[in-house]
Amino acid sequence: MISEQVTALARQAIKKRIFPGCVVGLLDNSRQDVCAFGTPTYQSDKPISECSIYDVASLTKTVVTATLMHLLIDEGRCSLLEPVCTYIPEYAQNGKGGVLIEHLMSYTVQLASPYIDDWQGDTTLWKFPELLEIYYGASLKAAPGETYLYTDATAMLLGELIRRIAGADLDTLAERRIFLPLGMRDSTLDPALLDKDRIVPSGYRPNGTLLWGIPNDEKADVAYASGIQSGLAGLFSTVPDILSWVEMVFNGGRIDGGTFLSARAIELMTHDYYPGKPFRSALAWGDGPTHQALDGAVCGSILAKGGFTGCFMVGSLTARKAIVLLSNRVYPERPANLEPWQEFRRSIVQCVFGKNSHCR
Repeated sequence: MISEQVTALARQAIKKRIFPGCVVGLLDNSRQDVCAFGTPTYQSDKPISECSIYDVASLTKTVVTATLMHLLIDEGRCSLLEPVCTYIPEYAQNGKGGVLIEHLMSYTVQLASPYIDDWQGDTTLWKFPELLEIYYGASLKAAPGETYLYTDATAMLLGELIRRIAGADLDTLAERRIFLPLGMRDSTLDPALLDKDRIVPSGYRPNGTLLWGIPNDEKADVAYASGIQSGLAGLFSTVPDILSWVEMVFNGGRIDGGTFLSARAIELMTHDYYPGKPFRSALAWGDGPTHQALDGAVCGSILAKGGFTGCFMVGSLTARKAIVLLSNRVYPERPANLEPWQEFRRSIVQCVFGKNSHCR
């Protein structure tokens, strides 16, 4: 299933040092194919495995955080039209009493705070609960639901919402409610539980410390150090595990003949929630930036989510086809020029789907 063209693109990317290695997985109806390329680091001679474990960064927002929210909504423990402050009373400060759960799920909340937009603060100055307090006290920059803003703050608030409603942290909930039912044996929000030799390093801190088995995200790392899961990043996983999650979506929320998520949840996750608005946001994917970055490589019935460490998944429910690619493009450091990575992503997605093949 993985074509010679896809193989050639992966190998060219390694040669161009876009990343030292990657794992590519394709899902075509019920058929899966997974191939590994390159090495974990430029210094290593150990080959990447098809089951190598990557820090998948913002894929956490979809696979874990949004999935848990949809499960809670399915169970009637909350609803999209309830105010967030029903469960987080502190959030009602400064005129945010009208912010609904649907606004967090669709990333249509804009908060006025230097720790929200163009964030350049130093998280070492804060503990994770203090960061949340900043968001609780912030005012709104725009009416909820009117403008789209893909921001970590929204995912962090969703994580806290889940904790308050479910009475447990995200790592415990994800293991019990997502990973075990879907057979995602190599996925966790607590990488200390994993075989470290299988984890691919994702870069270095400014002080020279190797990021290996800890989240490569300042806010997520501050949360992890506090014993809390952020909701925005921190998932460590493999291509086969992510494909299992995508296959559940393609199967309408059903696994092994039973229901994992409702048909309504799958529809909310896979369709634009505010049709007619000048942005695109399904209730899970927060897919606007990734969709735009594909720049016509595929369009129409498309699901798209990326993670800054060098991971993405793109799928079409119409074609029942998806690609998942995990890499560590931020090793040894975050590149200043994103275009080589973006061009590679556009090209490999185009190889899988065919340019404009789903434009109808």
